[in-house]
Amino acid sequence: IILVFLLKSYSTQDISVAPSEDLELPVSTVKKAPEMAVNVVVSKKNIVVDGVPLAFSLEKAPDPDNPGQSKLQIPEDQRNGQLIDALLDELSKKADTAKNIGAQSGSAEHEFKGRLLIQCDKKLPFEILRQVMYTAGQAQFSEFKFVVYKQE
Repeated sequence: IILVFLLKSYSTQDISVAPSEDLELPVSTVKKAPEMAVNVVVSKKNIVVDGVPLAFSLEKAPDPDNPGQSKLQIPEDQRNGQLIDALLDELSKKADTAKNIGAQSGSAEHEFKGRLLIQCDKKLPFEILRQVMYTAGQAQFSEFKFVVYKQE
């Protein structure tokens, strides 16, 4: 009886997240298990949504706060203020697809929750992360989960 109880109560969650070689994730003492969601990777080179890179690369620009230094930024022609146009288009498609699947299944389990998994390089300027989060919010994603390495 104890064996049956343990087998019924024990569950595993298999979510594999493979960071790219140009991405160094931060370390945390997180205790929560990962959940399935749309995956956005913001590396030192580009932004990738569910394995599909956006049509632009991050660029280096002079840093006004540190003369003689440069910082990464999203190209001016790809932004509308804080909004990243290509990211908004891709995330809006993902949101529409998820809503359609949820409506067709009729199950609360499959309904659109607006959840986004963000993998972000730990040395990336916060300005880029803020623009990604703002754009995701405009595409109806309101719950952000950050992927980190678990510190033992």
